[in-house]
Amino acid sequence: MTCCFQRARSPEQKAERRAQILQAAAQALEKEPFQAIALADIGRQAGVSKAALYRYFPSKEALFLALYLSELERLSREELLEEKPLWEQMTEILSRRQLFCRLTAILHSVLEQNLDVEQARAFKEELFRHFSMLSQRLQQHYALPEKSVVRYLLQLQQSIIGCWVMSHPAPVVAAVIDAPPLDVFSVEFSEALGAQLKALEAAL
Repeated sequence: MTCCFQRARSPEQKAERRAQILQAAAQALEKEPFQAIALADIGRQAGVSKAALYRYFPSKEALFLALYLSELERLSREELLEEKPLWEQMTEILSRRQLFCRLTAILHSVLEQNLDVEQARAFKEELFRHFSMLSQRLQQHYALPEKSVVRYLLQLQQSIIGCWVMSHPAPVVAAVIDAPPLDVFSVEFSEALGAQLKALEAAL
């Protein structure tokens, strides 16, 4: 993308520009931890000035919360296969959705920390909308009661956070636990998540 910094004027141009910014943010998070990402770099990648970027997102946290919601919407529309049990289906979907899991791992501890009441309410209401969409799909697909699915999804989120953090240690720690006997502390994300979700499903 070229950094021409032309202002988007029509609704279509604004939607395209917003999508470009979200894509640039996703690419940045694949390469760097959240704390190391600069909005100016995202703006350059997306072809907008930093000032223009702030017209779309008032803060770095707001940008990545929007990215989280975008990824959650995509996850909510994933195809559900008839022959797979719930735990296996969700493990496979989430293993493909690495960006969603990375964002989930920092959602509460980082992304939500600097919101005001209005921002927090707007985010949670949008989160609830996507959450309800996924919940309804799982209820229908697996013929499960609403309360059970809601409880399962909340516990699923907790499992993602724990498994992601445990399976992505700091580089120096990863090097230390790479060989026996300390490799007992090494965790593979999909394997750990699958075990957690299988246990959760058994408790439904």
